Amino acid sequence: MENSETRMIGIDPGSHRVGYSILEKKERNKISLLTYGTIDIQPGTKSPENLIVIRKTLSRLLDEYTPGLASVEELFFSKNQKTAGRVYESRGCILLTLAESGVRIIEPSVTQIKKGTTGNGTADKKQVRQALKLILGLDDLSGHDDSWDAVAAGFVGFAMASDIRVR
Repeated sequence: MENSETRMIGIDPGSHRVGYSILEKKERNKISLLTYGTIDIQPGTKSPENLIVIRKTLSRLLDEYTPGLASVEELFFSKNQKTAGRVYESRGCILLTLAESGVRIIEPSVTQIKKGTTGNGTADKKQVRQALKLILGLDDLSGHDDSWDAVAAGFVGFAMASDIRVR
């Protein structure tokens, strides 16, 4: 793995809340969590204003942490077409921002992320969170579940970048 690929930004796309994490692979493939959180958009903010906030915040994270890799969770079909459309807009903005920054993009499915963290592709959010705490040696993993999802996406993204199968 090249030096530019020792840092990963994990992203859980959303229309008004985007989870993010920055992870770093060190010696002996030990992965450390540098930061994580959410990009929160004020309720009622419409497109494209919400996309501007996402793009600016994501650009700031990319400038500060300079990851060479990004793991952006794939979306699954939603019954609510209006909500799904907004999430797809957000994801498009995220992918464009990453591509313009020269970041290599990996797109794991939800099942790959769950299986890659817990060993079970149908694990629930609580199981994923507990697995991440154990894997990364964390005492606590607080905040919104979108941020934990982003940590999980980043962790699994490292495995996928190394051509390790996580299916």
